[in-house]
Amino acid sequence: MKLILVKDQGKGMIGGVSFKVDAKVMLTEEEQKLVKHYKLQNEVIFQKKMVNIWGQPTDYTIDVRVKHLLDGQSYKCKSLDEVISYSESLHNACETLKTYLEIAASFGGREEYEF
Repeated sequence: MKLILVKDQGKGMIGGVSFKVDAKVMLTEEEQKLVKHYKLQNEVIFQKKMVNIWGQPTDYTIDVRVKHLLDGQSYKCKSLDEVISYSESLHNACETLKTYLEIAASFGGREEYEF
């Protein structure tokens, strides 16, 4: 699995700077088969609570699903803090997806634990 992040900046509405993070996950052929077989496309791998222009949390939450990352997703950010937050969240989402795929690949095998 490979996470590709492309970060860009532009002019904000009132002369400031705005930021954009484009994210896309590339899977190996085996990982693609697991996603399809276990129907993981609609699995929510992270949620992000949105904030208003004053930085206060809102009732709006973004659900990022496996299919969003496979198709590619863009996130608009108002500050570098948001860019960092999205980047970290996307890394964590990929770690979660990696865990899903490892568990999915382990079926049909045997695990032993000694204590």
